[in-house]
Amino acid sequence: MTLSAPAGFTSSDLVYEESFSGTTLDSDWHTYITSNAADGWPWNTNGSGGSTPGGPYNADYDMPSQVSVSDGTLNLTAIKQPISGVNQGGVTQTFPITSGAVSSYGNFEFNGGYLQISMKAPSGDGAWPGLWLMPGDGAGSSGDNFELDIQEGGFTGSGPADQNFSWHLHGPSGWVGDTIDSGINLTAGFHTYGINWVPGESITWYLDGKQMAQVTSAQVAIPDEPMQLMMNLGVANSNASGWHTALDGSTPSSMQMLVDEVQLYQKAGSGDTVTGANVTPSTTSSTQSPTTPTIQPAVTQVAASPATGVEHAGDAITMTVAFNKVVTVTGTPTLSLNDGGTASYVSGSGTSALTFRTTVASTDKDTSALAITGVNLPSGASIKDASGVAANLSGAVKTFSGLQIDPVLPAVTQATASPGTGTEHVGDTVTLTLGFNEAVKVSGTPTLSLNNGATATYVGGSGTSALNFRTTVASTDTNTSALAITGVNLTNGASIKDASGVAANLAGAVKTFSGLQIATSSTAPTTPTTPTTTTTPSSIAPVLTIADPTLKVNGLGGTVDLGVKVTTTDPNDVVTVNVTGLPRYETITDKLDGKTFSGKNITLTAAQVDSGLTLQSNYKGAAHPVATLTLTATAKDPVTGAVTTASPQSITVVDPRPATATTSLESLATRGPALLHEQRDLVAGGARTWAPHSLAAADHPTATGTARASLASQSFALLNQYLAGKSGRVDSGQIVAVLSNGASWDHDTYMTRPHH
Repeated sequence: MTLSAPAGFTSSDLVYEESFSGTTLDSDWHTYITSNAADGWPWNTNGSGGSTPGGPYNADYDMPSQVSVSDGTLNLTAIKQPISGVNQGGVTQTFPITSGAVSSYGNFEFNGGYLQISMKAPSGDGAWPGLWLMPGDGAGSSGDNFELDIQEGGFTGSGPADQNFSWHLHGPSGWVGDTIDSGINLTAGFHTYGINWVPGESITWYLDGKQMAQVTSAQVAIPDEPMQLMMNLGVANSNASGWHTALDGSTPSSMQMLVDEVQLYQKAGSGDTVTGANVTPSTTSSTQSPTTPTIQPAVTQVAASPATGVEHAGDAITMTVAFNKVVTVTGTPTLSLNDGGTASYVSGSGTSALTFRTTVASTDKDTSALAITGVNLPSGASIKDASGVAANLSGAVKTFSGLQIDPVLPAVTQATASPGTGTEHVGDTVTLTLGFNEAVKVSGTPTLSLNNGATATYVGGSGTSALNFRTTVASTDTNTSALAITGVNLTNGASIKDASGVAANLAGAVKTFSGLQIATSSTAPTTPTTPTTTTTPSSIAPVLTIADPTLKVNGLGGTVDLGVKVTTTDPNDVVTVNVTGLPRYETITDKLDGKTFSGKNITLTAAQVDSGLTLQSNYKGAAHPVATLTLTATAKDPVTGAVTTASPQSITVVDPRPATATTSLESLATRGPALLHEQRDLVAGGARTWAPHSLAAADHPTATGTARASLASQSFALLNQYLAGKSGRVDSGQIVAVLSNGASWDHDTYMTRPHH
């Protein structure tokens, strides 16, 4: 195929082209791997023209015989053919794979430009095709100070190995690289692998014209010396299995790496250099001064401070956007955020890091992870480098995992009492309601401290914006002319938080209720004063919510959450839930105080229900009993005594057999009559089908004759042992005698059948 000029270049920029025409390899290429440090000699040569990268990971040794040219294609073939070769350190060994490689050392070498190669990668476990650069002869005495991997195939860890694009740059200041899932099967056809190399400044990797990665001198040293091109079909051994596919029994006997074109483009006046027999004369005048190569400024990293936590209205967040080079800012760029807010530019012009800041507003949206969704350049604002090139800002899009936005800080906004006025005496109940600015969740049992020396205990409202507390006047309470809440207590791990887990501000709960008196003296009436006017019942039917009306639970201690919640719009009502139909082998435990309930008719408070109810089954049988629980929610007005009941709802609970079924003497004894009947049929009929239920043969429903007899013998041996200990019940000798009649059953026949 003929490659087109890459973006930013034209055909006049083409300075080298290899299309592998004819049937022999051009003089630009050696059939071995070499480098500057090897002074052009084959790596780990065996004296017969062979070479190999060597080391602990290669299963291949490269020979000229595995390199061929035909139909405009370079063919490097790896075959399962053992060959003697030299590994690193001069150790001679046998390699299981004979493969091929080529290098352009001393011939085609270049320093900078856009190199693109059309290759069809091989498929198969262990296949390790490589397109890579190392210092050439023109690099002088630099040694092997750089290795630039354009593509290494077969790497694992990102996507399917045949789709992975792996790039690396090794140098004196360290290495960078990654494996990227391209989403394309690179072994199914030819694909174009490219690099745009600006010596000393940057390298950008491409696949079929799409940018895959970029490295700049701000991250790692970039080579600035002539490099040679090497192409080889490596095969990885089992030592590479942690990060690469490895040679195994499924590896094809022959794998091919095909290359049909190599092109190099260099801009006139860029200062880039190239040598080689296929160099196209440049239009650059020999007297023209080279221009300084430029690189587009681009965002390389984004950070937020704080980096994690929950931010509320009024909190400030600073975002730092880093670039690969110094940039200059004009105007006021902004960052769009996913909470509906924006971060405005603050400082950094003339450096490689720009600072933006946002302040959370009460109108911003809740978000579990703040993110930058884009960069805005309003009213002529710009971000450019010193030469006026506009920056690539796509890298600024970033999600900050763990940095949440919850503009509203949960807080108490009001406190009310019911009754709101009057004189309460011993035995009277007062309901106190705390209203919040958002829904809150309660754990444990918070309480309110009161100025009469008593406390009001939390009774319901978790998941809403109103929490109800209740106190009953006791004879030991102090008389007061105005009942007051003096504080909120969160003892024993109790908490009041919003959905984001932020603790509520409870300062607003402190409140004095003028006109609501507490009288506990002996002269005061001991019962509430009878109203002088008829009071209309004010209870409101509660709402019972069941998450799933059909539940399953394993016996022998299995549990399941009932998923029941109860709510009411009247905070004064006392709400309860009645449960009927609970079988004797099941119990219900609340998470409020860990109390366990049993029996066919139980009543739970709203607080117990809302804390979460766990049903536990202790069913020991092998059947599948179904229990129908009927739940009825009732609300009672504490003042008028009016009662309102909601429509009953049902939950069916199915008990499957225990998760692990075992054959025990007790279970055999329980099933004794059935087993005796099955045993009699076996002895009398021989070939009758037998389904032994809990015995192992249940997995073999088609087993007949010998298999069933053998299993029956095993089962009744256990039953015989059990019954032998129950004196006076069964003559165990009779069972043994019956079993002896089955001696002709062939146990071995069953054992040699396939088990499914």
